[in-house]
Amino acid sequence: MKNFMEPETVALIGISRKSGPGSFNLMENMIRFGFSGKIFPVNPHSKEILGRKAYPNIRAVNEKIDLAVISTPRETTLEILQDCVAAGVKAAIVVNQGFADADDRGKALQQGMLEIARRDGMRILGPNTLGVINNYNNFTTSFMPITKERVPVGLICQSGIFFVGAREFSRNIGKGIDIGNACDVGFYEALKYLGEDPDIRIIAIHMEGLNQGKEFIELAAKIVKEKPIIIHKTGSSKTGAAAAISHSGSMAGHYQVYRAAMNQAGVTFLEEDGQMACAVKTLLHLRPMKGARVAVITFSGAAGIMASDGLERHGLKLASLSPETIGSVAQLSPEWMPLGNPLDIWPAVMLHGADKAYSIALRQVLKDPGVDGVICVAIGPEIPEFSFLDVSDALKEVMEELSDKPVAAWLYGPNPHEIGDKFESTKRIMVYPTLEEACWSLSLLRDRFEILSGI
Repeated sequence: MKNFMEPETVALIGISRKSGPGSFNLMENMIRFGFSGKIFPVNPHSKEILGRKAYPNIRAVNEKIDLAVISTPRETTLEILQDCVAAGVKAAIVVNQGFADADDRGKALQQGMLEIARRDGMRILGPNTLGVINNYNNFTTSFMPITKERVPVGLICQSGIFFVGAREFSRNIGKGIDIGNACDVGFYEALKYLGEDPDIRIIAIHMEGLNQGKEFIELAAKIVKEKPIIIHKTGSSKTGAAAAISHSGSMAGHYQVYRAAMNQAGVTFLEEDGQMACAVKTLLHLRPMKGARVAVITFSGAAGIMASDGLERHGLKLASLSPETIGSVAQLSPEWMPLGNPLDIWPAVMLHGADKAYSIALRQVLKDPGVDGVICVAIGPEIPEFSFLDVSDALKEVMEELSDKPVAAWLYGPNPHEIGDKFESTKRIMVYPTLEEACWSLSLLRDRFEILSGI
């Protein structure tokens, strides 16, 4: 995989002569992304592209090529791959669609690609792929715009939508591999590379179908001891499985079998769209949770009940708070206020202010030996008019002292996004769009502790 992710020389075969907005020019995008290696455009109809000499074919380059990116009509692909073999190229990315994702002719062409890979020792990524992203060396083969962030998140997918829509799917990408139809390089090779990569601390996967299932699951079971693996497996329905075949040519397989095998291997297996971003930020930033006992601190009694329901649904429970914890908050509350868990601190807020009441409550539950994790319910107020209700700075101070237990938060009110960014700025508290997701996220951290502990 090194030639795919860390090439020094790249040939772009079939590169467009057009440039500028709307041209989808891969070389232009690669240069803009900051790639500092050599790029050789190959187009028999041009002498020069973007100020660089163009070549009629890859054999005419007459230099060592680490990676060839092929974006030509499907009928030319096998001949071009054979030219790459003759030129000593060891890795190729085939961008275009129309292979196993299409008709019988496409399936035959893809089989021919696989035969070249096996016979001649070339590794082929794709077809039907945007290729790779490596933000650690400013390299991408995507002709679509990609968010550039150096974060320790590795992504493996079967669709370019998860590159372009990373914010919605995995939230971040440090390194990404779109295996597309996976005619040669598949999930196993991509997982092995990211599993061994010291830059990557967590691996997110979109999966339609899986070849080498036994080998992949055995490898995943080893890697999860070092870094979390999160899989969103699509194609759970009959119609979804059929769509997977037409999209990437993948046999989606039996969903329940996949789920059971992945869960047994220690993989975080996602059931629903939209869960990946929460799972990634949870397992990347928060500590594993040593047990199932959770304290809920809230401005709202109703929210406390909602959190209690969510915890039970996800196999967690309300912690029994110690007399010392209850007593510390009771000193701030009216005598008539019954206190327990969920810990409703609104009367204390009315008497002593939000910062003081919330920081004392959080500090005490974090110190409580009967608490494994915390859910904080707070307001996201408009700033500056209602800044007195913003407790983000006060809670960050507490977390700088006591950060050995995970804290998940849910914010309500008119300004949850701005206040949420403040909560998350130190990466010690993570904010979730619903209380249900906050509870679910803590259950992932409980599961992670059990994996690391061999429970």
